[in-house]
Amino acid sequence: MKTRRSRARGSMMLELTIASGLSVIVIGLLVMTELGALREYQRALSRNAASRGAYNALREVRNIAQQAVQVSVSGGIQSTLLLPLRDASGTIRLPVQPDTTNPVTLSVNFGTGTLTMTVGGNMRVLLTGISDRTPQGAFYSPFTLTQYAPGVQVLHVRLSVRQGNSNTASVAWFEETILLRNASSP
Repeated sequence: MKTRRSRARGSMMLELTIASGLSVIVIGLLVMTELGALREYQRALSRNAASRGAYNALREVRNIAQQAVQVSVSGGIQSTLLLPLRDASGTIRLPVQPDTTNPVTLSVNFGTGTLTMTVGGNMRVLLTGISDRTPQGAFYSPFTLTQYAPGVQVLHVRLSVRQGNSNTASVAWFEETILLRNASSP
């Protein structure tokens, strides 16, 4: 009788140990799944923030570039836009002349990963996280100016933006082609 009871007790302990082990495994898997989902959610937030920042920066560049009278690109990393000369009330003076005293300078610094805009001596960072390579790993020039016809130029703005802060962050490619009518090169 004594052996039967100890066998039953031992068998219950074994069942309890196995059930506890399985419970720990299931709970561990649930926690790992939740952590994986939270990591993916954080990556998606980083991608959305990078995309939103890049689109806002490109929209601002496009709005200013479309007003330009004269555009130049130096070294592929800096673009200078000369807006029309205006009188004291803000009206464009005719005939249209470039305002050489207040150029708009767009520059990309790959060392700091920033796109900056300088207007009238005031510098402003439009975008951070810029990479010097495309998502495929090739080097690129952020600014290119192409003449298609007399009085018709196109300013290509290309940006490779890191999505996230880590070294393993993915890189997204953003490109804007801005048609510049009545703009000239110096």
